[in-house]
Amino acid sequence: MPNPVVHFQIGGRHAEALREFYRSVFGWDVDEPAPIGAIRTETGVGIDGGVHQVDENQRPYLAVYVAVDDLDGTVARAEAGGATIIVPPTDVEGVGAFAMFQDPEGNCIGLWHHPVN
Repeated sequence: MPNPVVHFQIGGRHAEALREFYRSVFGWDVDEPAPIGAIRTETGVGIDGGVHQVDENQRPYLAVYVAVDDLDGTVARAEAGGATIIVPPTDVEGVGAFAMFQDPEGNCIGLWHHPVN
């Protein structure tokens, strides 16, 4: 698959309660937020994720992140196809870059670009 799902993120109004919920239901190891509490899965078994505290202006959400080689181009194609850009291409210092959009049905999709060193 050329663009695999590489991360998931759960955003909620009560992130601490969500972290405890997912710890108790699935036994996930969920870090404290900085700013997103990392969810670590077993190596080679699943993808890692995060729990995010949304602010009063955001709705709770579940997003998957897709790895892309061309972040700007993918955002442009998504927008041309009817997506609403939530977060434009944004650098994550020393790690990569991401963007987020809602597809035409309102589903939240993240894009992740990890530069080749």
